Amino acid sequence: MRSSASDAFYEVYNDLTYSRQVIYRPENKAFRSSLFAFEERTITRHFPIPPATVLIGAAGGGREAFALARRGYQVVAFEPSRSVAASMASACREFRIETLVGRYEGLPFVSSLAQPPVVIDLRSRAPFAAAILGWISFSHLRSDERCIETLRQIGNLTIGPILVSAHPIRLIGFSVHMGYYRGLSSAEIGKLAERAGLGVLYVDETDNWSYAVVSACPKRVTGIIRTPM
Repeated sequence: MRSSASDAFYEVYNDLTYSRQVIYRPENKAFRSSLFAFEERTITRHFPIPPATVLIGAAGGGREAFALARRGYQVVAFEPSRSVAASMASACREFRIETLVGRYEGLPFVSSLAQPPVVIDLRSRAPFAAAILGWISFSHLRSDERCIETLRQIGNLTIGPILVSAHPIRLIGFSVHMGYYRGLSSAEIGKLAERAGLGVLYVDETDNWSYAVVSACPKRVTGIIRTPM
């Protein structure tokens, strides 16, 4: 289903939709806690060893953040839904995770969970050794221009590999379960990254997801594997 609602509507609806899903709530038994196979491969092949600091955007309830923290990484994670971010923060006290509130469109600025919120410039935490754009969150950006600017901002903060994944179906639409989305192939993610001035290290579409590993400093990243685009 296609929709032409306002940006403000999409932002509010997407936040509400994800905040109500139990798989994003670490306190719920249905919380999805494990990494996908493509994420495991990316971390093994491309990420620096712990205790490197990793930036995670659209972090949800902390699935990727907890998995990395358990391996010894330090994590800075931001999530647009304040209630979901608060749920992650309450569950991560044993880990080295800084939980913040923010969306890709506002980078490099995010805010603390404190009341009143304190604005934080992520450049004060940079450079990050690696970054992850949370699972298929890239599909919720509503134009090529927003995708490019998000990649540029993450690239400005990160000196190592950046994992980007997207919904693989080549459609643009609206779902009552996840709000606005657009499907992107791995090659399309790579092309957007190149338009953002980033190097493409690897692209693939296995495990039913489109994903790419990109970097603002590709020469610093070891184990480079690149598939044809």
